Amino acid sequence: LYEKETPLRVELRAMSDRSYTFEIRSPPTAWLVKKAAGVTKGPNSPSVDNPSGYITPEAVYNIALIKQADDNRWHLPLEGIARSVIGTARSIGIQVREEK
Repeated sequence: LYEKETPLRVELRAMSDRSYTFEIRSPPTAWLVKKAAGVTKGPNSPSVDNPSGYITPEAVYNIALIKQADDNRWHLPLEGIARSVIGTARSIGIQVREEK
C-alpha cells in the first residue's frame, strides 16, 4: 500500500493487563502535499506571493481520499477534508492551481 520510507502515524493503546492494540493510519497531510508538489522541504517563511511549489486540484482530491480512509475521518464530507488539505498546503507555502 505504501512505499518504503513513507512516514505513517500509529495509534497505540496499552491496556492494564499488559496487552495492546495498535492502528496504522495514513501519512501526515503535509508529507503527502510536499510529495505531490515534488518538494522535499517547506520554506522557512511561507508566502502566498512566492510559493515553493504547486499541486493540482486532482492531487488535493487524491490526498483527501487517502485521509478519508482513516477511522477518525470516515464521517467527514470529502469537501471538508479537501479544504483542510488546501489549508495545509497554503501553510507550508504550496499553492493549488490547474496545470498549464
